[in-house]
Amino acid sequence: MAIAVRHKEGQREAVVEFPPAPERKFGAPLLQAAQIAPELVANAIASAIVAGWEPLSRGKTVAIVVDATGG
Repeated sequence: MAIAVRHKEGQREAVVEFPPAPERKFGAPLLQAAQIAPELVANAIASAIVAGWEPLSRGKTVAIVVDATGG
């Protein structure tokens, strides 16, 4: 799953990619973006900034791959 994040006042987006979830059994619905814990998103954004994403700069969208904890 991947989510796109952008600073409220910024122009540059980051696409944060999470590892694939384990396969669901018996046709269970897939995880939706609204079901991701806010703490996990905060960790992923912090990791994107450490990796070099500058949300207030101009430029191309940055793709960041994080682990299951957002790190």
